[in-house]
Amino acid sequence: MAKLTIHRKGHTRKAYTAKRGGKTVKVGKSRVKPSTFKARDRGKKGRGPKIVPPLEEGALGGSGFFNRTNDEQERIVFERAKELGEKKVVGELRALQVFFKTTDPQKSKRALELSKKVAGSFKGKQKVEYPEGFGKSP
Repeated sequence: MAKLTIHRKGHTRKAYTAKRGGKTVKVGKSRVKPSTFKARDRGKKGRGPKIVPPLEEGALGGSGFFNRTNDEQERIVFERAKELGEKKVVGELRALQVFFKTTDPQKSKRALELSKKVAGSFKGKQKVEYPEGFGKSP
């Protein structure tokens, strides 16, 4: 197990009343000194911070993806899904959706719409049209 170094700041603790056994003890205000010590990492394996990997530059047709028409955006996204697979493209769109959530809600909504369209349109790497679904085969 890995050892972590823990640094605690000093602070002033408020006064309080404690019950110890059958007695009530008043403890006055006091200063807690800063301390540094080592402790083992008790976290579960693989539970570290979830960090979104950086998107490849020009992944969705370069900058200005959201300035293009809706048809053009869909064409770019579906072509990319055919190349790389639907999961990767949906992941990229979901990442954009999260990034734009507070800064540009319209782009965020559009990214979510596109990810839902792509997610439901592929079986493996083969595009499946909406009315047919996955069950029927020609």
